[in-house]
Amino acid sequence: MLKKVPIPSSFSITEKGKTCLLLYKDYKESLLRQGIEDLNTFFKIHLPTTKYLNGRTPHPSIPIQTGRRMVVRKYSHGGLLRFFNRDLFLFGARSFKELSLTEEIRSSGIPTIQPIGAIHQIIFWPFYRAYLLTLEILHAKNLIQYFQEHGSPPSREPPIHKRKTIRAAGALLRQFHQKGFYHRDLQLKNLLVVGDQVLIIDFDRSCRKKALSVRDRVKNLLRLNRSVEKWKRFGLPVTRTDRWRFFMAYAGGDQEILRAVRKALRTYSVHLFFHRIGWMIEKIVRSS
Repeated sequence: MLKKVPIPSSFSITEKGKTCLLLYKDYKESLLRQGIEDLNTFFKIHLPTTKYLNGRTPHPSIPIQTGRRMVVRKYSHGGLLRFFNRDLFLFGARSFKELSLTEEIRSSGIPTIQPIGAIHQIIFWPFYRAYLLTLEILHAKNLIQYFQEHGSPPSREPPIHKRKTIRAAGALLRQFHQKGFYHRDLQLKNLLVVGDQVLIIDFDRSCRKKALSVRDRVKNLLRLNRSVEKWKRFGLPVTRTDRWRFFMAYAGGDQEILRAVRKALRTYSVHLFFHRIGWMIEKIVRSS
């Protein structure tokens, strides 16, 4: 399966026992000298000093060469599978595929993170663990953190900054879709704000097509809208106007996509019913 993954020209594969590493050439020797192939030992030597942009699990942030920091993201299951095999995967090469796609997205001029490595660690065949190594982006906030800090008064940021950020997010996603990319887990956590720029991240199981249909695009937008609905229930200050400002920026004057979004939103509330029940339970658990 690893042989079927396209390897970006600036990366090379190294095998160490049951561990296969795909490393960026500028960092390869340094990471291997530090023992990156054995992450348990690596973490004992290089004790993570911070946690970066927590997702399903905390991402350790570790100092590396030239004063930069490396974020290590361990792949894990969500849903019911997390109770049985949280970090074990069957077949495939998820970290290698994501690294390759991320490099393709970067080469298309879409703002995102810079990967410097992927690790595929066989536990017992055909089960494996996977890790993605990326350079940390200083002062980045995901959209949940951004809206919590700047979305409602009193805020240090003027309202115009919030509006610019929302429009930038819409324009970024339009560019992403126009290039044929489809995000498998499009949610507020996977859009980062750095100053005046918005970046898109986390392309696990995402893909690129020759062209995305209106149906594909609307499906992706509804996934993001579901994330907004969820976090609004946890008090996130996102208004109806904010949401339509995003959709207008995304459409960029394309009336067909706006009509499709309006139609989808009218019928989508029914599909949110079971999600709302889950969010209610999650809110009760968090409060207790």
